Amino acid sequence: MKTFLSIKPLALSLIIFSLFSIESVKAQSLNMRFSTQVYSWERSDSINSGSKTAHLRSYQNLLIDVSKDKWSLNTLIQTDAELMNKIGKGFDYRFYNLYIKGSNLFNVLDLKIGRQYLFSGVGTGAMDGLHLKLKAGEHKEYQLTLFGGSVTGTDYEFSGYAPFSENSIYGGNFSFYGVRDFYASLSYINRHKKPEPYTAIRYDSLFNPYQTVISTDSPEDQLMGIDMNYTLNKRHYIFGKLYYDINNEKLYRGEINANILAADNLRFTGFYSYHQPQIRYNSIFSTFAQSEYQEAGGGVDYTLKNGINIYGKISDVFYTDENSIKLQAGFSHPSYGLSYIHYSGYSGESNGVSGYYYRKLADILSMNLGLNYSNYRLGEFSTEKENVFSGLLGLTYRPNLQLSFDAQGQFITNRIYKTDVRFLIGVNYWLFTKF
Repeated sequence: MKTFLSIKPLALSLIIFSLFSIESVKAQSLNMRFSTQVYSWERSDSINSGSKTAHLRSYQNLLIDVSKDKWSLNTLIQTDAELMNKIGKGFDYRFYNLYIKGSNLFNVLDLKIGRQYLFSGVGTGAMDGLHLKLKAGEHKEYQLTLFGGSVTGTDYEFSGYAPFSENSIYGGNFSFYGVRDFYASLSYINRHKKPEPYTAIRYDSLFNPYQTVISTDSPEDQLMGIDMNYTLNKRHYIFGKLYYDINNEKLYRGEINANILAADNLRFTGFYSYHQPQIRYNSIFSTFAQSEYQEAGGGVDYTLKNGINIYGKISDVFYTDENSIKLQAGFSHPSYGLSYIHYSGYSGESNGVSGYYYRKLADILSMNLGLNYSNYRLGEFSTEKENVFSGLLGLTYRPNLQLSFDAQGQFITNRIYKTDVRFLIGVNYWLFTKF
């Protein structure tokens, strides 16, 4: 059984790759990324016993884009399997993307059909359906996006579709690029996902208990939003958004960010955000009392001549009757960095320090190191502070630009886990070719 589990995900990946390879003979270009990792750890069988079970799990990710003229076939697949001491199903797969795309058809239309992820203002989430983008104007400054289909299942398989009235997603987004360096969009989404019925105990008029089936309606989300972005002289940026929940009749998110370049190496930022919990209309959590919070703050970062960026940021989070301070500071460089973060007030008290280091040992070999220490107390009800220390050490061997091998060790120690050590080994392959 263990041998079968170890072969099955690789076999599935090879079969899919073969199918795409046959089609790629007629294609103009092929872009493929394949990675596989093996991850090992131990877990306690129970709280009171000292027995432990070793586990070995493998993951495979396969991305393939085959294109010809204005058309392309795009897919992103992940498989995973238990190679030792099976947990759950033992083997699983997920199709995150599987769609056909047509680009700039008739010089006005982009089309995608199949499984895809939406990035359209308030319209986000996985969908199995049709996505259209119409472009108009002398410089394509008016763009209208329309989409519709079924909500992708949480298992990312192709089974168990409910009727469209109980499982649907549709909406649109109108974008305007008509003024130089200015962008604005108005978006809308309507999502229906009927929850699974469940049984519960209820009481009749004489207080006799009886069992009944609870089945809720399918309306889940109906949202609309506005996004805006403006760039001044390619140096200063301002971004804002407002999102409204139509079913629950509330503004659930507002945000504005400003980014000002005072000098070539000095930048200031300021921001304000408003958040309400975005609870699904048919969720049991929508019956509970909810409250908003707001956050306001600013920051500064300065880049030295040697490429080191020094930054600092402070913000205040406002709850109904309380507030919490968040402070961040540190420096970063492509090869190393150190950061500090502090929380105080209503959200608890904590201090954290993290650092990273990257070094090229040879032309084909590099190493990376990461360390993190946290000291925290969860609110006023907690009298003692907790300590967490974690780290990782990894090596990457890259014989050429297309192929790399990774090995990484990870550990964490805290009040719950005295010592938790894990190991990961991975192989990554990238191929892009034109025919």
